[in-house]
Amino acid sequence: MRHAPMQFLTRVAIRYGGVARIPLARGFLYLVSGPELIKALLVDHRTRFIKNTRYSVMQRVLGQGLLLSEGDVWRRQRLAAQPSFKPGALERQVSWMSPMIADYLDGWDARKDRDAIVELSPEFERLAQSLAGRLLFGSVFAQHAAAILGITESMRKYWPSVPRLWRPLTKKRQAENARHLEQTLAELDAQILALIGESQAAAEPCMLSTLRADAADGCKPFTTAELCDQMKTLFFAGYETTATSMIWTHYLLGRHGAVRARVLQEVDQIPAGRTLTVEQLDALPYVEQVFKETLRLYSPIHSLSRVALEECELGGYVLPKGATAMVSLYASHRLPQHWPHPRRFDPERFTPAHSAARHRFSYLPFAAGHRNCIGATLAMVEAKLIIAQIARRFHLHLVTRAPVRPHAGTTMHPSHEIRVRIEPRRTA
Repeated sequence: MRHAPMQFLTRVAIRYGGVARIPLARGFLYLVSGPELIKALLVDHRTRFIKNTRYSVMQRVLGQGLLLSEGDVWRRQRLAAQPSFKPGALERQVSWMSPMIADYLDGWDARKDRDAIVELSPEFERLAQSLAGRLLFGSVFAQHAAAILGITESMRKYWPSVPRLWRPLTKKRQAENARHLEQTLAELDAQILALIGESQAAAEPCMLSTLRADAADGCKPFTTAELCDQMKTLFFAGYETTATSMIWTHYLLGRHGAVRARVLQEVDQIPAGRTLTVEQLDALPYVEQVFKETLRLYSPIHSLSRVALEECELGGYVLPKGATAMVSLYASHRLPQHWPHPRRFDPERFTPAHSAARHRFSYLPFAAGHRNCIGATLAMVEAKLIIAQIARRFHLHLVTRAPVRPHAGTTMHPSHEIRVRIEPRRTA
């Protein structure tokens, strides 16, 4: 559990299934496995559990945004954000997302050092932050992009280490990191508040303007503090998962030449051009299968946890009040009774026929139940745009040869940097 938590949880889930009680230093963790029990936890008994929000630093970053809020506060936030994720709104967003991705890839084309080796993490992080910022705040985000990127890098540097994964820091070092992190978070709040003001003045259609329009419909208006929390939540939840999933996707494509060849064959059927339309995205079923299989193996959100508000029976076992129940997506996506040859990267698992035959709660990259990810459809659209537009223009030759293992942080990112050589493929 200390050195390889996700692999440990997978072994427990495969050996014991159902509900497994894992002793920890200060109590027990209840691992819930199998689609029927996961449904019972997340749907059937949802009113008897709340999200696990014990991480004080995460509370300091996101406040009471959509990810961490509960009850009436959460319902109001969810309803206000929902219009931005409806099909019609997503189609309008493709009209600016696709050119924005193309502009970013122009930078790859313009590299003078064509044979240089680059790290995927910063490349996809910059792209994902730009897309998330434009979605939330409009074009004014571009003026703050560099500052926001610097802030997120500082947050990663000073984020509290997880005791089970690293050697504990000295008390002096912990205090220094805590002070630097607090300064960084104050800078983040200042940037978000400035963006809210500038976006409001620009009066440009974006998610912020949608949230503010909620008040015009007779609903209780959001305070500035509430908007700040909501924007931070949507920004971090949006960009970090996108960046991480794109790293894993292109790592897997680099290791599986036959899969990459099929992706190239499919995208080459689309008429040449710098951008893609919604209709063209619909003609990329195999690209979608590749992304779904990537999320099965390396879902950025690697686990979900709930805290019991009262004693609750689950799978024939009684969970006491205050118990923490966890669903490991990493483990659930590797249960051999639901995923034959679970370690194999096989996009064919997600053909329509195979998907229809699978239990709905055996695949959970966007969580499930009433607290499922509001941006699931947007994530799929954004991923297909990025994968297809890269495939049309470039070969990403994998240079990293050492084994890459998943690391369980706030998202499931690679244990070390993945490096590639970017080679232009053809003029789009």
